[in-house]
Amino acid sequence: MLVDRVRQQSDEIVTKVLTQLATEVPDFLPSGDDGVESVRENIADYLAEMLDWIDLGADPGHWNLDTAHRMRHRAGQGLTLSNLLHAYRLGGAAIWDELARLADTNEVDKEALIAATPSIFAWMNTNSLRAHAVFREIDIRDARRNEQVRAALLDTVLFNESSIGAPFWDAVAALGLPRTGQFTIIAATSAELSAQQSPPDIETLISAHSAVYDSWFRLASHAQLGVVSLRPNRSDALDGIASNICADIAVTIGLSSPFTDIADCSKARAQAQVAASASSAGRPTIRYDRDVMAVLLASSPDAAASVVRATLGPVLELPIERREPILTTVYTWLQRGQSVSATADELHCHRNTINYRLRRFAELTGRPLADNFWLAQVALALEAART
Repeated sequence: MLVDRVRQQSDEIVTKVLTQLATEVPDFLPSGDDGVESVRENIADYLAEMLDWIDLGADPGHWNLDTAHRMRHRAGQGLTLSNLLHAYRLGGAAIWDELARLADTNEVDKEALIAATPSIFAWMNTNSLRAHAVFREIDIRDARRNEQVRAALLDTVLFNESSIGAPFWDAVAALGLPRTGQFTIIAATSAELSAQQSPPDIETLISAHSAVYDSWFRLASHAQLGVVSLRPNRSDALDGIASNICADIAVTIGLSSPFTDIADCSKARAQAQVAASASSAGRPTIRYDRDVMAVLLASSPDAAASVVRATLGPVLELPIERREPILTTVYTWLQRGQSVSATADELHCHRNTINYRLRRFAELTGRPLADNFWLAQVALALEAART
């Protein structure tokens, strides 16, 4: 029987395969006698497994946990996937040559060898697939580990002052952050993210723009925080990039004021997070030094709520179908330079309707809209209510 005869020759076959691998794939053999003996055992196990496939007709999808463990161990010793696959090809060819020699000398039946050929090649193919799967698992594990290290380094830069000294500057160096340049911190929050969805890759979207020199992001389940380095004279480009991203995917973005010294990262990170808290579906991108009213309100949510109650309280007590048209009209009127005509055009209403709603707002609040100081408070309250 083919399998029994090959098993009798297994020591000789293993020695031939080991010799060929030592000659043609030097990196396959670990240094030291123990390493060589370990590889000899691995080859013997692989040969025994192949013979089991021929003898038992094993399912090509079967996964031998010992085989996977051996692959992980060899990868840990520095063996590359390409060298491992090359060793499989050489080893498979050497085993096949030995089987063919046995057939030529009539030590095994040729018909039996031909019948076993599909199982032999299926076994060889499965080992290649196993190797790819194990090395992909290792790559994913290493990437996750590297991602955790990167996140820890970014936390050091983003959440600590440079005055802590060496830990800060070591993290800057490890991340490859330039010490000076055109920087902005971005805080992005996913607006609609289920447990089954991955967070959008904000870093790739930003880095793809020609105005961006480089970026460094840390990812959480629903939020992303990163340092963006822009090319010279392009410090304002991130506003447009962020707006385009928000138009395409469901995220809100807060931007810090631009800064030029990496030591200011912690201050800028706080700005970006305040700006992010001020963003909303209606205004998905907020920049700290541009959208000052929204940022001011987000910086003090208790004070903002007090302004809303003190200014809009009587209007907010109305049913929503009566409240919303009045608030929308006053807000639009302020946005349109207090022009009744422009407000009417914007809201597709008659001028008389706009005037009625403005008068009704004044009646409910008890203050005339002609009072500029009161008008400033109204604008602040409406902004706070929208945010």
